[in-house]
Amino acid sequence: MDRLRASAAFLCGVLCVAGLVSGVVVSYTARTLFDPSRFSQRAAASLAEPEVARVVAAEITDQIIAARRDLTAYRPILLGTVEYVVSSAPFRALVRRAAKKGHATLISRAGEELSLTVADVGVVVRNALSMYPEIASKLPEKAQVVLASTEEWPNGKLLVRVLRMSDRLRSRAYLLLGGGLGAGIAGVWLSRRRDRYLLRVGLGLAISAVIVGAYARFGGDWMAPLAKAPTGAELIRGLWPAFVGPLAMRMVILAAIGLVIVAGVTSFLAKIDIAAIGRFIATRLDDRPQRASLRIGRAFLFIVMGILIALRPVQSLEILMVMVGGIVFFIGVQELFSFIARGLPEARAVLEEQIDERRSVWPRVAVIGTMVLLLVAAGGYWLSRDDDALAVVPAEEMVDACNGHPELCERRLNDVCFAATHNSMAAADIATWMFPNQEKGIPAQLQDGVRGFLIDVHYGVPVGARIKTMLEDEAKAMEKYTEALGVEGVTAAMRIRERLVGSEETGPVDVYVGHGFCELGAEKLVDVLVRMNDFLVANPGEVVIIIIQDEGVAPADIQRCFAASGLEELVYRGAVTKPWPTLREMVESDERVLVFAENNAEGVPWYHLVWDAFQETPYRFLTPDEFSSKPGRGGKSGSLLLMNHWIETTPAPKPSNAAIVNAYDFLLTRARLVRRVRGMMPNLIAVDFYATGDLLRVVDTMNGVESPASAGAAR
Repeated sequence: MDRLRASAAFLCGVLCVAGLVSGVVVSYTARTLFDPSRFSQRAAASLAEPEVARVVAAEITDQIIAARRDLTAYRPILLGTVEYVVSSAPFRALVRRAAKKGHATLISRAGEELSLTVADVGVVVRNALSMYPEIASKLPEKAQVVLASTEEWPNGKLLVRVLRMSDRLRSRAYLLLGGGLGAGIAGVWLSRRRDRYLLRVGLGLAISAVIVGAYARFGGDWMAPLAKAPTGAELIRGLWPAFVGPLAMRMVILAAIGLVIVAGVTSFLAKIDIAAIGRFIATRLDDRPQRASLRIGRAFLFIVMGILIALRPVQSLEILMVMVGGIVFFIGVQELFSFIARGLPEARAVLEEQIDERRSVWPRVAVIGTMVLLLVAAGGYWLSRDDDALAVVPAEEMVDACNGHPELCERRLNDVCFAATHNSMAAADIATWMFPNQEKGIPAQLQDGVRGFLIDVHYGVPVGARIKTMLEDEAKAMEKYTEALGVEGVTAAMRIRERLVGSEETGPVDVYVGHGFCELGAEKLVDVLVRMNDFLVANPGEVVIIIIQDEGVAPADIQRCFAASGLEELVYRGAVTKPWPTLREMVESDERVLVFAENNAEGVPWYHLVWDAFQETPYRFLTPDEFSSKPGRGGKSGSLLLMNHWIETTPAPKPSNAAIVNAYDFLLTRARLVRRVRGMMPNLIAVDFYATGDLLRVVDTMNGVESPASAGAAR
């Protein structure tokens, strides 16, 4: 009976160790593969590995040359440039977005194959080839590449099945962990020598975790030689650290839990004599076995170990240091337990009052057991953490600055000030635009540091060289146009419109940006958004806000333009209330474009009514003395604040006014006054003629940062 009970206890110990180790492995696998954000972040992180970068660069180069055969002569230059590009932050952001989208489609069962198609590659590569304009001009305008698909991967179909079942892995992980813990408790109840049982379980857990951890850490190098093709070997070496490598740290934590159990059990024993252990090991190494087979086996073992150490010195040293660290950790924990159990006079006195003359150990067992449970619980909590803190390439290293400044990354959106432009689309560098509000168009504004854009959109139709506004869709807006443009502006627009009446339309109705009347100047909204998308693709650390004065334009058509431009991939999809995310969180999730409508946002989940989120100041001031901090549209309920700051001189805005009100001292004084009166940061400071005066410098000051580069454009 005792033998049967001992066997059952031994089996429970084995099941305990196996359940805990496999439970952690399965939990990590499910968390890494099933969650689109984690999966995409691992895929992007793998690009930092030279092996993956080489394979991806070669694939991209081949596909670009296949699309533009005349680039064949420039392949070495193109390959070198692309190899540099693939490890850059902009390209990693593209891959992260593509992997997240493809993964989500597969998990939702909307598709049967996983294809990693990366759009906007041409934008990133073209920027990198700026020193070779002849080559850059030959690139496809909107190049996208298929980095891999399940049809091409040797085990692609297997990966699809694993991803599809990973949602079930989570529940199985809990069963394994719970079963392992339950088996361990049953083993304690069955065993006669519970201290010996716990000692074996703790050692088994530590040793098993170290073995699995070593495989997770170095398995890529071990598995790569098994690949049939050199490309496959490079991918294994490169992808392994990103997808499997972080498991090693979890195994280290699990091994530490095992050592805590061992330390708790052995804390009642005599202090470990490290010197004696060393002498024992040295004696065993020097003691040659008598049997020839054992001596030969021992010799071969030493030979293999010597070869491995010589070929992999860094890995061998790393394993040795982990072992030394484990020993030191164990000694420290055991010393702590022994001190508490025996060394504290006060604790000992209290305990001895409760025990008989035979000095029962149970009070000390209770103290040590409680500490063991607390430490094990802490380790278990760490293992179950639902974050990416143990990633090989931390997410914060993907982009080192947000909106140009590292200091802004950890701030919430409502605590950041953005440089913004009023009537952003109305630019003096567009030859056909009458009554412009800005010196330069939106692409130049983005390059200079503007991150907030107030634009007007209308339905229009091309008629010759002009765009005719579809006024039948904007019957209610005529009073607003008269107020904004004045009688003179409206008269000029109508005069141009009358000349267009009866002329043949040269294109279909579309959505255009324009101030009141497209006849005075207009561009297709989708073209503007394409250029914004190109900038944001090349600059993955930037967050922008767009407020659209939608004059009769349906939300579905706004969404169509965002989708056609590619910018819909970057829109913010969270709630537009506090707590707002930090800029880093928006950058990491690749939701970096907040889009608001003044009139109608119905039916588009990421398109929000601006006054649900924003407060504002008044917006019509005829002289600098009239500037006010009073609430305007939106009342006082919004968690963001728009500070309108320009002098109204309809129909033609005057740069001379901007030189006065955009000056550093004047603008900063008003921004600080608005913050003090309204009790919140002016998140958008919107001006006319942003390059006149010191808008960007004032924004830096409000944010508490200084950057000559950001201020230079405004000086």
